[in-house]
Amino acid sequence: CDYCVVQSTNGYDVLEWYGGSDPDKGDVLTGNFEEYGMHDIKDLTLDDTVTVWVEEYWLSRADALEKLVDLCE
Repeated sequence: CDYCVVQSTNGYDVLEWYGGSDPDKGDVLTGNFEEYGMHDIKDLTLDDTVTVWVEEYWLSRADALEKLVDLCE
């Protein structure tokens, strides 16, 4: 599945990975992923740029995980 959930300052966001390093659990990501659309963000853990599509943002943890399950079926 090319989707992941990230915790942000305003909740949880669901991102679809499009390019660059594939983010892993525990990676620290920074950039504009609290706005719909395609974005290049930085994976500080891997020191790489990651291209993502922001599917949803500002969700509760439960809603983000539910969305992830739906997208990855």
